[in-house]
Amino acid sequence: MVKALKIKIEFVAVCLSVLFLFGCSSQLPATAKFKSNFDFSTIESYSTYPRNSTFGESQNISYGIRNNIEIAIEQGFDNKGLTYQSNEKADVIIGYHLIQSIADFKKYNQGVKYCDPCLHSGLAVNDKKSWQLLPGSLVLDVVDQKDKRSVWRSVYPLKIKPKDNSQEVQEKIQQAIAYMMKTIPLDLS
Repeated sequence: MVKALKIKIEFVAVCLSVLFLFGCSSQLPATAKFKSNFDFSTIESYSTYPRNSTFGESQNISYGIRNNIEIAIEQGFDNKGLTYQSNEKADVIIGYHLIQSIADFKKYNQGVKYCDPCLHSGLAVNDKKSWQLLPGSLVLDVVDQKDKRSVWRSVYPLKIKPKDNSQEVQEKIQQAIAYMMKTIPLDLS
């Protein structure tokens, strides 16, 4: 009887350990909203905002993190079959923001002409709990070149810790942007 109880306790402990490990290793899905009447299939090229623009001044992040974000953006959009172009020639401009303060985030939103009611389709629409704009979250926007307005936005919690080394930070950024890119309604097959 004692042996059977010990086996049951060990079994429960193993099950809880597996659940705990699975819970810690699983990633949250990236959330996204997009303008349903925007024709994403017309996008062939992209660019990012220049660093010396008003956009670049709307956030205070290091050049290292900025470089990691821009490289991951380029990899993600290149993998989608899009071509990097100069700002003037690109179909869309990709904006990004690492949320640190509400004031800076509001400035960024003005720069990309973000309109929450305008982006009424996507993964965050039905589940308002999943659309959390917390400090440390990375925000990506696709901005239509014609009207300079965001037509797609994705948010992902980076969870960068002060003890993370540069490689860990880079991996978190690349993983986040890869998850975010899965939510963009580009069908370029």
